[in-house]
Amino acid sequence: MTDSTDFTRSGVSRFKDRDLGVQRFRCEVGVPLAEQKHLGHNRWHPDIPPLVEVGLGDEVILESGGYDDYQLKDVDDDADIHTFDLTRTHPLTGPVKVDGVKKGDLLVVDILDVLPLSGIGYSNILPGMGGPLAAQFPQGFKTIWDLHGTYATSRQIPGVEIPAISHPGIMGVAPSHELLRIWNEREDPLIADGLAGPRSEAIDTSVLRDLEGDEWRRVAEAAARTIPPRENGGNMDIKNLSRGSRVYYPVFVDGGLFSSGDFHFAEGDGEVTWNAIEMDGVGWYRFGVIKDGMARYGVSTPMFRPSPFDPNMGTRYISFTGLSASGSEQKYLDTTMAAVQALEQAIEYLGKFGYTPEQAYTIISVAPCEMHVGGIVDIPNAAVVLKVPVDIFDKDILPQPE
Repeated sequence: MTDSTDFTRSGVSRFKDRDLGVQRFRCEVGVPLAEQKHLGHNRWHPDIPPLVEVGLGDEVILESGGYDDYQLKDVDDDADIHTFDLTRTHPLTGPVKVDGVKKGDLLVVDILDVLPLSGIGYSNILPGMGGPLAAQFPQGFKTIWDLHGTYATSRQIPGVEIPAISHPGIMGVAPSHELLRIWNEREDPLIADGLAGPRSEAIDTSVLRDLEGDEWRRVAEAAARTIPPRENGGNMDIKNLSRGSRVYYPVFVDGGLFSSGDFHFAEGDGEVTWNAIEMDGVGWYRFGVIKDGMARYGVSTPMFRPSPFDPNMGTRYISFTGLSASGSEQKYLDTTMAAVQALEQAIEYLGKFGYTPEQAYTIISVAPCEMHVGGIVDIPNAAVVLKVPVDIFDKDILPQPE
């Protein structure tokens, strides 16, 4: 591994021109997964052939295209967000089979590092897919970010500098056949028109590594989309699963079959527009195991130890509160309603400092904002707190006394 990667616009490379002695699987920048399908997959299924087999304690470096599968372009024209094919989302690299890991164990994954690949990021509000406030932004909004090592800036949102807290939006292990059946049975009745659509509508864009012909068709018809998080991990979009994190995955098939992708340069809690600063990226991982860990610790979904590295925002936040009540409308301990109310207040507030609703909504989705439940016991109102860091702006956005 003496060749180097072209980090043309990322401004930093801890990997470049170094022989790390680690297996590295490279993504060709700009090329859709279907044209380099040896690299990975975009559906979950236990029968997808492993990309590589490694041992306990081994490390691998996995490169992946961005969540958009290179549909988005670094041009100001926004036609690409109106022709976006959601069925191609989340090209994942893997699976990695870990020898010595068995069903019922916990697969331990250490995230050693995460970096941009091309140095370009996107955080678009896709028409019809704009998160909890999608109905307020029917035309969408395109944002392109230049990733300058530890900060990102955008010509679409001037006056804001977003600190990096880079992480894989998706990391996960393969489901068993039984778990896959459970997923499909419980989710199929709830799939909304215009969101992901029936699985039958997404079969043709399924990429399943080297599977072809009848075997590809068999797996594609049962495979699960990667959009929601599940018991295997998957699209958890947790901003603090960054370098230095350790994740404990319940194992459903021998070898674990770990995959990753959907890299983010930065993100706020909730990823509220349905986009972080999305990027093609590089993840460096090390694998371990806790034998019989699922039963020993009662684990059925992933646990993790968060990254020790975080942008130092200190106490410099402006916080907004939302309730599950507004005017004459009342809901019972509804945290979603409370979160929406906090978002709407933050967007209106940032508008007082010159930001359009589209810009403000995007900022909240990509900056290291914090959102948490303030209270869920004081019936009938839930309370949610949204904290926006003030030092990402080139102006003072704190309220000033007369």
